[in-house]
Amino acid sequence: MMSLSQTSMTKPPSALQPFQVRQAMVALKLGPADEKILEYLDFFTREIPTGAAYFLHVLPKFDLLNTMMEREAQALISNYEINDEVITRMERKIRSRLTDDQTIHIEFDVKEGNPLEELLEDTNDVKADLVVIGQESGVTQHGILAKNLARKAQCNALIIPNKAKARIQKILVPVDFSEHSIKALRTAVALNMELFEPAEITCLNIYEIPNLSVYKIQKTKEQFREMLEKDHRGAFDAFLNTHIPEYKDQIKIELICREGPGIAQYIMEYAENNKADLIVMGAKGHSQVELLLMGSVTEKLLATNEFIPTLIVK
Repeated sequence: MMSLSQTSMTKPPSALQPFQVRQAMVALKLGPADEKILEYLDFFTREIPTGAAYFLHVLPKFDLLNTMMEREAQALISNYEINDEVITRMERKIRSRLTDDQTIHIEFDVKEGNPLEELLEDTNDVKADLVVIGQESGVTQHGILAKNLARKAQCNALIIPNKAKARIQKILVPVDFSEHSIKALRTAVALNMELFEPAEITCLNIYEIPNLSVYKIQKTKEQFREMLEKDHRGAFDAFLNTHIPEYKDQIKIELICREGPGIAQYIMEYAENNKADLIVMGAKGHSQVELLLMGSVTEKLLATNEFIPTLIVK
């Protein structure tokens, strides 16, 4: 049987390029929640080279004949009416926050329809390489759920909770030594290359002790735990040596032995206890099987994360 340290890919990694955003697609609600998105993007685009940002607000589309009486529908729609003055005022606000001493091309638009579908369609149309949404505490009636965006977006996705702080001093990268972990780690290092003050990057692996009753081994649980931890540290060394050899000394390694359910919970507890400013995670592909695998960790983490911006790497 091969150990974890022997399973890392041996293909030489390509040269790592600094992280840049060519085209960002940003969802706005035209309300107080947008302040946090603009605050964070102001910080982010000053640190990370960004070429253009396309801001989109989507009005819900109502079916007057099928959903309610016309009078009730018109009253509800009036709450979402946006005239040219509001659009102009919002665009002016965006430009004042993001283009002061910067050269970012800004566009702003309002559409009607399903918020997630319209956002994804425009993201694909402009070939965006980063899609950004905010995330409010609790449940909102009209908005885009982070887990749905992470699942369906074809490019990197940045989710900004409304309690996030605009800084990147500590980056957390959960890894399971998969191809998706490779992309996440290399993206975190590439992003760190652009920061004015480099952040501390921590790679976190959550592992568990198998059911010893199915193994015929003459070891105690503690001895088996030590053996597993040694093997995982060997895997970490091989992982870093293979995929970021020039930057491996900049990475802090952390191992946590999971004794209860919920990998996402362990990740969030570590991130909060160690004051992580950004979580960078890999995402699975788009097949049904991969979606199920991805959902068990990434989606649960996004659902409970109220403080830490999360970059989902595709």
